[in-house]
Amino acid sequence: MDSPSLRTLLAKLASSDVEFILVGMLAAVAQGAPVTTHDVDIVHRRTAENLDRLVDLLVNTLDARYRERSGRVLRPTIEILAGPGHSLLMTNLGPLDVLGAIEGGRDYEALLPRSDRIEISGHPVHVLGLATIIELKRDSTRMKDRLVLPVLEETLRRAT
Repeated sequence: MDSPSLRTLLAKLASSDVEFILVGMLAAVAQGAPVTTHDVDIVHRRTAENLDRLVDLLVNTLDARYRERSGRVLRPTIEILAGPGHSLLMTNLGPLDVLGAIEGGRDYEALLPRSDRIEISGHPVHVLGLATIIELKRDSTRMKDRLVLPVLEETLRRAT
């Protein structure tokens, strides 16, 4: 992982009962990609029970609040997290992006078959497969996504 606080943040998520899939560059790092990132990105299961657990973890354990809110502290809620949108949060351990769905409306259920289970701090975590991450980056129009493609492709080639 990239920093002690991101490792700790991911470990807290892993040890919770929250159902999520690690996506984004930290998922690539977890699979051996030599890249850096500054946040944790997850796609969460949007069932009522999981949303209860997620909000409890975010508010009571991680002190999560929305980033860049002009000095106002706004906390994540079940109502917001129940939708497919992106919640860009700052926690007491660093930035966390909580995503209801990613490109193409892919939610937890759609991504689960394209994920692998790895162990983080003794807990199993679903991590989006490197081939899927590459597919998403290829379809992206963001320059930073396009620039990292050769590194991700080489990491996948070496892993197979």
